[in-house]
Parts: sequence; structure tokens; C-alpha cells
Amino acid sequence: MADELLRVVEFYSGIGGMHFALKGCRFSGKVIAAMEINTAANQVYQLNFVDTKLLQKNIEGLTVKDLDRLSADVFVMSPPCQPFTRVGLQGASRDPRTRSFLRILELLPQLSSSPDYILMENVKGFETSDTREHFVGTLKACGYCYQEFLLSPTQFGIPNSRLRYYLLAKKKPLQFYFSTCDVIMESFPHFKARDRCDYQCSDCGNDSVTQPEWIANETKAANNGQSSAIENSVDSTYRDNHSPACLKCLQARTKRNSDVEGSTNTYEPTHCGTIGDYLEKCKDDNYFEEFLLPEKVLSKFALLLDIVNLDSERSCCFTKAYGHYAEGTGSVIKMANIDDADIFSRYRDLTDDKHKSELLSVLKLRYFTPREVANLHGFPSEFCFSPSVSVKQQYRLLGNSLNVHVVSELLNCLFQSPT
Repeated sequence: MADELLRVVEFYSGIGGMHFALKGCRFSGKVIAAMEINTAANQVYQLNFVDTKLLQKNIEGLTVKDLDRLSADVFVMSPPCQPFTRVGLQGASRDPRTRSFLRILELLPQLSSSPDYILMENVKGFETSDTREHFVGTLKACGYCYQEFLLSPTQFGIPNSRLRYYLLAKKKPLQFYFSTCDVIMESFPHFKARDRCDYQCSDCGNDSVTQPEWIANETKAANNGQSSAIENSVDSTYRDNHSPACLKCLQARTKRNSDVEGSTNTYEPTHCGTIGDYLEKCKDDNYFEEFLLPEKVLSKFALLLDIVNLDSERSCCFTKAYGHYAEGTGSVIKMANIDDADIFSRYRDLTDDKHKSELLSVLKLRYFTPREVANLHGFPSEFCFSPSVSVKQQYRLLGNSLNVHVVSELLNCLFQSPT
């Protein structure tokens, strides 16, 4: 792909997850317009991207003229997921919340300057909906090649499960660097060997390792005190988390995703980072007091909780109800370094709620803070919330957001040319 600045339109911009993903990928792009109807989300977005044109409007009201005027190279979007969730009514195209996405699909064939690239994110469940059929049918009719994925951050070494549907599309004659197929990929396609160059293994020091050429070029430029022309948006965090390994070492510390059938062309890390790596540092105990689980949760719902500790390499998906409902909304942290097996054994024998909560209080169970959830979702350290946004709203906004790191990798995949 050429070095030109890509013009990006961000639909359903939320708190800016797609925008941060674009900043974190290795290709240069500018969000020329972001669209979101949620007022609280827009406050957060505008705080983090003060120079971006943010339109608080209903996408259903868009016209061909509106989109043609933007002359975008890229459409990125994360439409409302409620019509496709397993716990919802799964109304799909019949659900009123799908209308805005259907409007985009209606406009796409009519555009005189349709985008070269499209990235769409949604929940698992979208892939079996009639909306998906309409989506891919529209893409085919408009001359796009595409690939669908079901991916989770755990496949990228992040200790948080958040399985999501993704679709990448390129307008022909543009092609992907890997072979596309009608089957939904449940793993990430690696770079071809010819796109790699020699580098030293991060595990054993072997000099015969290959890695994507852009990483090596960027690293060499950084070592010379310069930034690479095309990868000037790659930060140190990305480099630190992407040290290459030789095939022998890679196979020793990776495995196929055992939870997914039909994985192709990539590996999932055997070990994710630990939860402790993603927690807020240098905070006194008073700061975390408001995040301690209340007595009612400890006495009534403790056996329903998913409890992790600082050394855990996994956590459950955080939903918008996190901190409000106990079951199935995300993991909680055990801050005390003590074995909880005996405590829960005694807990089961108790009948008095007060005694139950007192017994469990020694575990110091607490919710992840919004900042910690944002960390697990890949938001950079500079991301912040508006002071007017309550903690409950922060959890809701994060629950409706996406994993920045995964999307950033997918943007690299989308923009990478075959040669």
C-alpha cells in the first residue's frame, strides 16, 4: 500500500476505540468524520480527539450526498450489537436498532466514491443473522472481496475473553495478502514469508528468525533515532509486545486454539499476560474501596462470581452491566494473597447473610476499575473519561466498546498489500 494518508469515516464512534486502533496500526490515516448518537460517548470521544469532526446524528438520516462529500478511503463501524446477542431477542434486521446499519448498506451501491476498505465489528451471533447475509450480498454486488473472522483478545496474548465477529473488505482490484475463503476464520492470518526478513529470536537469541519486514524496518529506524515513514504511528508499547521468536521457540510457547475448530494459519499464545500487568499502579487502598464488592453481592451472589487474581492469565468478557449485575458481566479480582478454597467451603455452610459477607471480606474482592477494563481492552494510557461521566456510565461505555489492539491488528491486515 502507498504511503498516502487514508481518509477514514468512523460510524458508531462510541468512545473512540476504532480511532485509537487506527492510531496504533502501522499505516497512516486520519478520521475525517466520526458519527455517534450517544451523548455520554460523544463527551468522552471529544475529550480524547479534540480536533476530530464529531457528528452527533442518527445514521439513518444520512444521504448519498453526505457520504460522497466526505470522499472516504475507509469505513470503520461497530453497529449496535443487541439485535444479535445470545441473551437478546435476536431480532436481527427486524430490530429497529439495525436500521442505521441497513441504511449504510442501502447507500453503499449508490456512492460515486465508495471506500476502498471496510472494517466492521460485532458480537458473535451476527454471523448467523439475516443482516450478515444482506451485508455480504451488498459487498459482493459492489465489487468487494472480503474475509470474516471470529477472534478473541486471548489469541493476542491479552488475558481477557471477548469473542467478536469481524469483517474486512477491499474493493477490487485490491486483494488481501492471504487467501480468503467463505469459511469464517477463527484465527489470525500471518504474514507471508516473502514479507519477512532476518531478526534475532527474543527467546533463544537465534539470528535466523524472520519477522514482518515493516517491524524490522521500524525497529532499525528507531535504533537510528528516526521514525519510519510509513510506520510513524507505531509506539514503544507495540514494539515491546511484538518481539519475534524463531519457529522452534514459537511452537514451544504457542498452541492451536483448543476452543475453536478449523483454525487456520496462525497460533494462539499458550500464556497470556497476567491480570496484574493491567491493574492500576501506585494507588493507595482508599482508592479501591469504592470498588470493593458490597455486602449484598458477597452474601447473595458470591458463588456466581468469576474470581481472578493478580497472577491469572484469563478474565471474562466485560459487559455494559458490569458493576451493576453480578452474574455473567465480567470477572472480579481477589486482592488478598490467601487461599480461598477453605473460605468458600465454610461459606456454603452459612445461612446468615451478615456472616457470609464478613467471611468473604478477608478476600478483598473488588471490581476492576474502569481504567483497568480500558487497559484490558487495549486503550492507551492517554485515554481518559470526562469528569462528568459517572463510574456506572464508564462501565456501560466500555462494555459497548471493542478491543483496540485486536482491531489495530485487523487494520494492519486490511491495509497490507500482497507484495
